[in-house]
Amino acid sequence: MRYVAFISYNHRDRAWARWLHRSIENYQLPASLREQGATTEVAAKRLAPVFLDREELPSSADLAEAVRQALEDSAALIVVCSPDAVRSRWVNEEIRSFKALGRGGRILCLIVGGDPGAADRPEAPDSECFPAALRFEVIDGEVTERRAAEPLAADVREGGDSRRDAVLKIVAGLLGVSLDELRQRDEARRQRRLVAIAAAAMAGCVIFAGLAVTAWLARNEAVAQRKLAVQKSLTAERTADFMISLFQVSDPSEARGNTVTAREILDRGVRQIDAGLRAEPLVRAELSTTLGQVYYGLGLYRRSEGLLASVRLVPGQDARARARQSVALADVQAALGKYPEADALYAEAQRLLATEPEPDLETRVRILTGRGDTASNEERFVDAQRYFDEALAVGRMPGAPADVRARALEGIAMLKAYAGETAVALDWYQKALTERTRVSGETHPNVSQILGNMGATAYLMRDSARAETYMRRSINVDRRVLGPRHPDVGIGLNNLGRLRLEGRRFAEARTLLDEAVAILDEAHEPTHPDLTFPLSNQGLAFVGLGDDARAQPLLERSLGVAVANRQTGLEGMILTYLADLQCRTGRFDAGLASLDRARPLLIEAYPDDAWRTAYGDNVRAGCLTRLKRYPEAQVLIETSLPVVLARWPAKSLHGHEAVERSTVLFTITGNADKLAQLQALAR
Repeated sequence: MRYVAFISYNHRDRAWARWLHRSIENYQLPASLREQGATTEVAAKRLAPVFLDREELPSSADLAEAVRQALEDSAALIVVCSPDAVRSRWVNEEIRSFKALGRGGRILCLIVGGDPGAADRPEAPDSECFPAALRFEVIDGEVTERRAAEPLAADVREGGDSRRDAVLKIVAGLLGVSLDELRQRDEARRQRRLVAIAAAAMAGCVIFAGLAVTAWLARNEAVAQRKLAVQKSLTAERTADFMISLFQVSDPSEARGNTVTAREILDRGVRQIDAGLRAEPLVRAELSTTLGQVYYGLGLYRRSEGLLASVRLVPGQDARARARQSVALADVQAALGKYPEADALYAEAQRLLATEPEPDLETRVRILTGRGDTASNEERFVDAQRYFDEALAVGRMPGAPADVRARALEGIAMLKAYAGETAVALDWYQKALTERTRVSGETHPNVSQILGNMGATAYLMRDSARAETYMRRSINVDRRVLGPRHPDVGIGLNNLGRLRLEGRRFAEARTLLDEAVAILDEAHEPTHPDLTFPLSNQGLAFVGLGDDARAQPLLERSLGVAVANRQTGLEGMILTYLADLQCRTGRFDAGLASLDRARPLLIEAYPDDAWRTAYGDNVRAGCLTRLKRYPEAQVLIETSLPVVLARWPAKSLHGHEAVERSTVLFTITGNADKLAQLQALAR
C-alpha cells in the first residue's frame, strides 16, 4: 500500500487531524517490533506516509478521483470523530467508500468531541460523534440500517485518554498488536535509550575529562533554552485547552447558537481571564480577542465592541496581534452600521501588517474584503471593486486561505447589487454560493448570507417565488448554524415577512415580522439601521390588519431610525406610508405635510425608480379625495396609477392600494368610463 493510513476529518477538526498526522509519522517504532515483523507496516522505523490533506473537493456527490485513489492506496482509515464529522457528507462518504473496498475492519477512530451513541438518545441526538457510515454496515456500496460493530477508538475528550495514550492506541491498531504490548515495548525502548545515553555520557566524562566543564555549561544553557521552550509550549497548550473547554458548548455549529447559554459561558470566560491572567497580559489579550470575535459571531455586537476596544489598550503587543484586533473591531463596527469607523480600523490594520516581515495572508484577506464591503455600503463602487480584485490576487498566493475566492466573489456580487445590476449580481452570487459550498459545506454562515442576498436580489427582479425559496433556505441554515435568536435570522425573517406583505397575507407577515423585530431589538441599539425596514414592515402589517393604533407608533419609530441613519430612501417611503395612515384617520394637514417631505427624498434616492414617487402621488390623491378636492385628485390618479401598476400587480400591496384609491374616486364622481378603464388597466 502507498499510505499507512488515510485520515478523514471535518475542516473544523483540522487542528486535531494535523496533530494526529504528525504524531503518527514521527512515532519511532520499537526495534523489537521491527525485528518481529508482525505486519508489513512494521518493516520501516516509522509509520509513514499518512494521507491527510485531501484537495478541495468538487461540489458533486462523488469524491474527487485523487481522494478515491488515496483511499484505495491506504492500508487503514482513521476517522476524527465529532458532531462536525457527523454533519460532513465528505467524512461519511470517505468511510462508506473505504468500507466498500472490504476494509471495514481496518477503521480506527479518534474521538475529539460529542458522544458515541447519542443519535439513539432523544435528549441529545445532535451530539453524536460517529458518522452514519461508521455506525451502520455498508453492503454493495450502500449504507444500510444494520448496526456495525463499534470501531477501535482513542478518546481525547476531557477525562479520556492522554494524548500519548491516544497515539499509542492508534499506532497499536495500525500495527495489529495489543495496546499493552506496544506500551511495554515503547517503555522498554525509552529505558534502553536512557541507559545508552547515560553510558555514552559516562564514557565521554572518562575520555574527555578536559571538556567536562565546557559541556556542563553548554548543557545548562541547553536546559535553560529547553525550559523556555517548554514554558512557551505549556502556555500555548494552556491557552488552547482553555479555548477548547470554553467553546465546546458555545460554538454555533454545535450549540446551534443557544445564545443564552453561550453568553453565560463567554461572560464566565471573561471573568476567568481577568482574574487568572493578570500577570500574563499578552496571553490575556490573545484570549480576550478571541472571546470578542466569538461574541461577534453570536451577534452580541455591543459586548464584542467593548471587549475588543479594551484589548487594544494592552501594551507590549506586536504589530500582527494589534492588526488582528483592529480587523476584529472593524468587523463589529461594520455590523453596527458604522462604516467610516470600520474603514479607518481596516486601514490601520493594513498599515500595521505592512511593518511585519512575514505575511499574514488570512488577516490581509479579511482587511481587503472588509474594506470592499464597507466601500460598497458607502456606494464607493470603484474602490470596492479594487479591494475585491486585490483579494482575488492574494488568493492565488501560496498559503492563502482556502475560502478567499468565495469571499471575494460574494463581495463582487454585493457590489453589483448595490450598483443596481441585479441580474449580474445574481450570477455572481451563484458563483459565490458554489465556491463557498465547495470550500465550507452547506451548513456555514456565509452560505446563509449568500442565499439571503440572492433572495433579496430575486425580489428586486420581481421574482417572488424564487426569492422566497432562497430566503427560506437562508433562514434554515442560520437557525441550524447560528441559533434561533441571531440577528441574521431576524433579517431573514423580515425579508420573508416583506414578501408576505407584498402578497397581502398580513396575518402571516405579522407573525414573521414580530419575531424579526424582537430578535433585532435584542441584538442592536434602538437606532441601528437594520431596524428601519423591519419596523416599517411591522407597521404595514398592522395597517393591513386594520389596527391603526398599533401601526402608527411603529411607523413613527422606523421613521426616527431612518432619519438618525440618513436612510433617505427609506425615510421617504415611511413618510408616504405614514401620510396614508394620517389621511385615513382624518389628520389631513399632517398627511399632506408628510407627503411634502417625502417627495423630494424619493426623487433624490430613487431617480430611476419612478413608481415610488408615483405611489406618493397616489396617496396624495386619496387624501385629496377625502377632502373632496376631486379634480386635483383625478389628475394625480390618472398620472400615477399606470406607473404604479407597471411595477406592481393589482393584487399586490402597492397595486391593490393604488387601485382602491382610484376606485373610490371614480365611484364618488360617478365616472363610469374611468371605472371601466381602471378595471381594464388593473387586469
